[in-house]
Amino acid sequence: MTHSTPSDGPTTLARLAEMFRVAMAGLGKKVESSVLEQWAVAIHSSMSGRGRSYHTVEHVFTVNGGNDPIGSLAILFHDTVYCEVDGGLPRALEPVLGDALHVDDDHVELCAFDPKQDVLRALVARIFGFEPGQRVTFQTGLNELASALLAVRSLESHLDVRTLAEVITCIEATIPFRPQEAEDLLFERLAEADREHGLGLGEEGVERAVRRAVEVANRDVGNFAYEDPAAFLSHTWEILPETSPTLRMPAYTLGEYRVAMTKMEGFLASLAADRVFRVFRGTPSGPEYEAMLARTTKNLGRGTRYLRQKVLAARVLESLAQLTGGDAPVSLFMGDLPFEADSHRLEDLLGELPTFGEDVDEAVFRLLSEGRKKDSGFDLRHSPLAAYLYAHLGDTRSDRALEEADGWPLLEVLPRGLVAGVARATAEIALTRREKLLALADQLAAKASA
Repeated sequence: MTHSTPSDGPTTLARLAEMFRVAMAGLGKKVESSVLEQWAVAIHSSMSGRGRSYHTVEHVFTVNGGNDPIGSLAILFHDTVYCEVDGGLPRALEPVLGDALHVDDDHVELCAFDPKQDVLRALVARIFGFEPGQRVTFQTGLNELASALLAVRSLESHLDVRTLAEVITCIEATIPFRPQEAEDLLFERLAEADREHGLGLGEEGVERAVRRAVEVANRDVGNFAYEDPAAFLSHTWEILPETSPTLRMPAYTLGEYRVAMTKMEGFLASLAADRVFRVFRGTPSGPEYEAMLARTTKNLGRGTRYLRQKVLAARVLESLAQLTGGDAPVSLFMGDLPFEADSHRLEDLLGELPTFGEDVDEAVFRLLSEGRKKDSGFDLRHSPLAAYLYAHLGDTRSDRALEEADGWPLLEVLPRGLVAGVARATAEIALTRREKLLALADQLAAKASA
């Protein structure tokens, strides 16, 4: 009989309860263990949906880098609602939030209410800048709005309205990728709420609350400024199954994989560094902010190039699939993931990597060949075919190839001997298409020597 070695450390629920206890103690509040448990269970259940891979409870612990109790409370609640991933409001939250939001597929409205009768809902709406009956979208802060409402309804029996307003302010600031004036507008709305609700913050208190909110928001997206691009990409890969639900399925196809890579590449390519990190009246300091922007710009650039090479590799395989029978599961052409089965893999059949020239970013090549920092459940950590093609092609020729349509147009713009070699390698994996792949490889080789 074997005995498992006991793991060290408290459970996730215990860690959440302790995080609540420490935050409330920092505000001079002693909370009953049963209430701490109730709060911890609410966070855990709402952030444990099967669709979540990045915005999980572990993200709460990662972001909670500071000791500010109000910031910690905001971090605990800020990602509790994630409608597009969870398929709407989590069932456990419907009794708490069902009266506040009218959800009809992608159409969500802030339900009408009497501000005098529901002061906390009015406070949340004021700080977020919404009116009763107004349509709310994911882009304008639906998830954060609902998360803030959950926070105040959970904490209202233990905290005064002023403190709740500061928690709401932190959660509002985590709406991502907005123009820099978002913090100035948040300051104005909190100042209005201060006057309307008699919060007692004053101008200094409002400014202090927004500074804290900026610090929380910047910790929330801190991975964009990681020194190590491999660590940055690992976090990006954790988000992919949330934004591309097909990747959660065990047999996603080459086309589905290519769509997911293309969508993420387009997002990173269009994202400006100054839309990632927030700054408000010297928080963070000028040098600190400039350093964050520089690291973010570098990560976005390398991340975009990395994804472009992943897209090219996916499109080459998808083109081979289209020409030999149609779209197919990724595993048919690349082999099983290592943790799924011990079988042939495409990476074992590719030729030696060539010495690459000046048109190859060595850091990007290293990311492709050696891999990201962490494994993912749907993809290899490293990208052997993408690395192989990148070493042969470099940036310029890769970009030229990506302009072509899939199928023969794409394959013929690439070095034909190179693609013939890839086709022969896939023939050793996709045995049901072996004859067609070898015939296609012979066609390419003949054109290469013509």
